[in-house]
Amino acid sequence: MTWICARPPNTRCLFHVMHFALRRDMNGDRRLSAVLSADVVNYSGQIKADENRTLSELRVLRREIFDPLVSDHRGNIVKKMGDGWIVEFNSVSDAVRCALDLQSQVSTQSSLKLRVGVHLGDIVFDEDDIFGDGINIAARLQEASNEEAVLISDVVHRSLDERLAEQFHRAGKRQFKNAPSPVEVFQWSPPGSAPPRVTPAGHAKSLLIGVLPFDNLSSDPDQEFFADGITEEIITTLSKLPNLLVVARNSTFVYKGRSVDVKQVGLEQGVDLVLEGSVRQSGSRVRITAQLIDAKSGMHIWADRYDRLMEDVFEVQDEIALRIATELQVELLAGEMARFRGSGTKNLNAWAAQLQAVEASRRITKEAQADARRFAQQAIALDPGYSAPYCTLGFICTVEARHGFAADRSATLAEARDCARRALEIDSYNPEAHAIAGFADAIDGRLIPAIEKFNEALALNPNHADVAARLSLTLAFNGQADKAIKVAQQAITLNPHYPGWYAGVLGLALRLDGRYEEAKAAFTEYGQRVEGFGHLDLVIVHVEMENIEAARDEARYVMKYRPKFSISEWAKTQLFSNNEQLEKDCASLRLAGLPE
Repeated sequence: MTWICARPPNTRCLFHVMHFALRRDMNGDRRLSAVLSADVVNYSGQIKADENRTLSELRVLRREIFDPLVSDHRGNIVKKMGDGWIVEFNSVSDAVRCALDLQSQVSTQSSLKLRVGVHLGDIVFDEDDIFGDGINIAARLQEASNEEAVLISDVVHRSLDERLAEQFHRAGKRQFKNAPSPVEVFQWSPPGSAPPRVTPAGHAKSLLIGVLPFDNLSSDPDQEFFADGITEEIITTLSKLPNLLVVARNSTFVYKGRSVDVKQVGLEQGVDLVLEGSVRQSGSRVRITAQLIDAKSGMHIWADRYDRLMEDVFEVQDEIALRIATELQVELLAGEMARFRGSGTKNLNAWAAQLQAVEASRRITKEAQADARRFAQQAIALDPGYSAPYCTLGFICTVEARHGFAADRSATLAEARDCARRALEIDSYNPEAHAIAGFADAIDGRLIPAIEKFNEALALNPNHADVAARLSLTLAFNGQADKAIKVAQQAITLNPHYPGWYAGVLGLALRLDGRYEEAKAAFTEYGQRVEGFGHLDLVIVHVEMENIEAARDEARYVMKYRPKFSISEWAKTQLFSNNEQLEKDCASLRLAGLPE
């Protein structure tokens, strides 16, 4: 027997080959196969709600999608279960490509949703039934998969060529029923969906942690800035851990300067764990204390004190994150540990300039962005090998291009992409760099590449709420309003005290999905939280709800805050892939009396 692997075979792959050859000789009813298991999500519930419609749609799915794809990929349906199938393939690549094509077509051509799993293992034919490791694990993978996703085992992933394998993200280890040991799994998700979450060992769900602002115990009040910087860096570092969900900065900094009960923080933020601490700087030395607390019981899990020279402060941030990982028994692979390294700086002045750049960039005015640009460039000049300020400068470029602050929009977007490229050259694990490149693509109207880059960023840091929000905005402009809503809600979950622009992003997705009352509420919140914003969106919502007087009232607010507003200039900033939607929105603005 000859076995051909797309990659150089490893020991485990060869073991499967020899094992198959031996057992095939002894028992002709047993063979090693790639097995695809698929079933319809919530089939029983849909049958109960509308049996005739569900059965009709299932027949169409089988006849027009499932059966042709299995045939195209040289598969053999070995078992049908009403709402599910077991399919055997001689080739792992054929099985996986069939699974991806299946989910892609079903998601766009059917109201039914599928879960799909793929495994490589033995299957045994016994009269009218089949069973074996291949069937069992494939079925368990299918059960564990998210709807519209594909979950594969590690042995399948290792058998794929590089181009196909890189479409999957590591999704942790699962202990399946009747499996002798945990199975490492990899997941493919459709564009715009959340990347897979990795469940920490010993826990039924991912743990959510909140990092409270570290107290400044120095006598100099100017060191408050330093303490805040330490807190933000620890949040960033923890966010890179594959097995933790980290509440965003906006949500925990509301407790700054307050004496708070950790249990109350747990209730308000919905977190399982709270990290709190303090910073005291004295001359060239710094003392950082940190303690990890169970938010439900209030019990301390661990506490430690770090006395270091100021030049070693960055290593302390990594030590704290790794200590948390150890205490929670989170498995860190070597590649994941590498995400902590290579992107920082030992230059305190560069670090301080980077923090000032980030703070200034949060204010969306031309003057604030100019200040932010100056600080970011200063940080780069002080340490050209520091990845973070390149990302900050890239973000500033996208803001300038998006909001009309740039003298040359094309040149500014090119600068943003160059910043992302240079950041990735320094730190290939930098999620922000992928996000900056994605936002530059989105502003340039290249929405599909932008979505891909945002998903790459979220694969590296699933906790990045801002990236999720930008992905939602891009999906909405690309005509994927339903997915945009889900991703915007994910961003809000990650950042309960989200900035006001999240409400604007959610509002756009809701409006494009025809959910006008909900969109109106979101845009109203946007305007209440960010002065001058949300009114233009409300003009369009009111016109679509046929409330022209209310639309004209909002139009007056638009001209109050933006006296130079014109429909033609506004249209240039919109990123719709569908010109019909843009023309419709422009017509709504005209109807409300806004100038051409």
